[in-house]
Amino acid sequence: MPINVETLSIAQLENLIENHRRQRATNAPLYADALRELEKRKGKGLDLDKSLAIIRQAAKERRFINYKKLADASGTDWNQVRFAMNGHLWNLVEYSHLKHGILFSAIVVNTPNVASGKMAAETLKGFLGAARLLNYPITDEEGFLKEQQARVFAWARGEPTATSRWEVVGTADPAENRAYSIKGSGQEPHG
Repeated sequence: MPINVETLSIAQLENLIENHRRQRATNAPLYADALRELEKRKGKGLDLDKSLAIIRQAAKERRFINYKKLADASGTDWNQVRFAMNGHLWNLVEYSHLKHGILFSAIVVNTPNVASGKMAAETLKGFLGAARLLNYPITDEEGFLKEQQARVFAWARGEPTATSRWEVVGTADPAENRAYSIKGSGQEPHG
């Protein structure tokens, strides 16, 4: 009998998500459903799908966005969700890593840095911490950020990235429901 994630408690959702991670079954539709449901309940109104859509659109336009835009996309008040944003960003990073081999949050920056794409020191620390938890090798922190930003832009536009030693192959069209594969020489970016 299929599991209806809407009927599960928060603890059951967290357990289901952790079991999928442990069994390396994060490509299963149930995993994504559980992640979305948990986000609905704990994200104070932040919506994973709406954030994914606004990030995809910004990336297609090769522009950076700020945290308030993510809150606005979900129809939430920034002042009420600012503390929930870190958990939301982790879900976005994990989802994009698992589904597409890239880190969507690379193009989400503080408002003063929207034009340049730079990350404030604390923001960069959080982004790099998430990447390290996902086993990305990082030797040059600023270079890693720039590479990930280029990869997000390339992914959204369906083009390979010239700044990466990995070739991104696939589509950003969610209707095709196909993740990118990453080919390259040397050490792979994760895993």
